[in-house]
Amino acid sequence: MRTKRLIIATILGIFCGLFCMYGMITKFPEFAADTLLLIGIVYNRTLIGIVIGIADDIDLHPALRGAVIGVVVSMGMAIFNAEGMLALIGFGLIYGIFIDVVTSRLEQRSMPV
Repeated sequence: MRTKRLIIATILGIFCGLFCMYGMITKFPEFAADTLLLIGIVYNRTLIGIVIGIADDIDLHPALRGAVIGVVVSMGMAIFNAEGMLALIGFGLIYGIFIDVVTSRLEQRSMPV
């Protein structure tokens, strides 16, 4: 496990979670009062980042690896939120791809040749 990869992926996960929470509040103002759901969204996206950060030994293309991790991690939250299940899993897939691809690119750029 590379510490730098874990840090980059976790920070990207936090930012994706905050962005997702902001989008949820602006698109659906009725959920602004549901603090537990909003915290869960940030937690879920951060967890996607952490899992991607420690999954550097899985030999898959970063987009595929990120998609699988994003879907699997998001399924845990989607089980408890039936009405938003597809949205949570779909955005988990998108954020997983984004986090893994960007982390892999930043990590390759900083590695000595």
